[in-house]
Amino acid sequence: MPDNPAHSTWLRDVTAIAIGLAVPAMVSGRAVLQGIAAAALIAVLIVAWQDRGVFARAGAAVRSRFGMAVMVAFAAMAISIPGSLDPLRSFDAWARTGVYLGGCVLFQSFLSTDASARRLCVKMLVAGCVAGLLVVAVAMLGWTLPLQILKNEPTVTSRGWGFATPKAYAAAIACAFPVLAWLSWRLTGRWRMAAVAAMVLSAVVVIETGNKSALAGWLAMILAVTLAIALRSGRRWLAIWPAFAILVSGMILAGVTMMPDVAPSRAVWPWIPAELVDTHRQQIWRFTLDRIAETPLTGRGINVIDRVAGANDTIPGYHAEKLPSHPHNWVLEILAETGVLGFIPVLFAVAWFAWRQLAQFMSSGDGSHLAQLGLIATFWTSSLFNFSIWSSWWLITFFLLSAIVAGNSGPRPPDTPAVRR
Repeated sequence: MPDNPAHSTWLRDVTAIAIGLAVPAMVSGRAVLQGIAAAALIAVLIVAWQDRGVFARAGAAVRSRFGMAVMVAFAAMAISIPGSLDPLRSFDAWARTGVYLGGCVLFQSFLSTDASARRLCVKMLVAGCVAGLLVVAVAMLGWTLPLQILKNEPTVTSRGWGFATPKAYAAAIACAFPVLAWLSWRLTGRWRMAAVAAMVLSAVVVIETGNKSALAGWLAMILAVTLAIALRSGRRWLAIWPAFAILVSGMILAGVTMMPDVAPSRAVWPWIPAELVDTHRQQIWRFTLDRIAETPLTGRGINVIDRVAGANDTIPGYHAEKLPSHPHNWVLEILAETGVLGFIPVLFAVAWFAWRQLAQFMSSGDGSHLAQLGLIATFWTSSLFNFSIWSSWWLITFFLLSAIVAGNSGPRPPDTPAVRR
């Protein structure tokens, strides 16, 4: 039966295009990414209303054992809301996360049985990445006008604008890298070449923006993916993997230490070189650890750790706040804001998700599971050093890319006959 489901109208194409372009649209800013993702969610809800099979498949995913584990983790985080320093702000962050999770499941369900939507979605992802990366690359070379237009910034504020401005975009593109690598194998012809070009350009952008957290994510990605391949390939490959891991780790860490960073202040832990983790970040982590010790079970409330007493105090000799906005580490952030009761279920769900990808790759050899494993490693490792885990654009980046990969992998349900109009 042809892979062309019922109710395949122009709206399905628009939905697929929006899903594919949302993450690349980060080149224009966080608001654009979030706006396109919101449009995609509205569109997929309309599609699902017309084709109830989308809702049925999404419901089956939620009722699965892994889906229930995610629901338990989501519910556990809510325990901290009643005692939060700002319950409304905490509820807002918690509820938004639930919407992003639901959208991820719906996107996967939509893509899984529509071949045309799958093809269109991944091609838009590749094309959007290539276009955005080219704009950033030429801005780094000195021609900033295209990037200024995309970001609606008519004036350049500094000589290094073309390098400093795309740093958050580089983090999003770093997450897309394992997906692009998988698509470079899955696609053919010019689309394969475009995916490879996007990979090369993404490496240039990440390095030139000095994005150390993205490089940490890539190191974790390389180690996770190569270990999975070695485990499936047999003892011979597994025996040489430790030497490979040491070599790659040494090369990337050496490169990171040579990147410029903020001026160092007092070191917190002598065993963490300031070239790898700047001392301001270490000061932030120490302050957060002290707050975790004060409320270890339930935390201070989601997305409010920056409102605890002393957070805005200046670090002596550094002229910076002890906790500006967030802890720059998702483990510390969730522990400080939801306590052990919220953190352990989240950690369990993330670990289960990674284990599922490894187990499915071991049994099937499907490259999509390697892409998903690489995405997990990149996102959660880089989140140990960069943005707040409650940042909408950051969570959407992970959930959207995960949905795209999941929607293109695994056994697909029987197709329903239809005619695209």
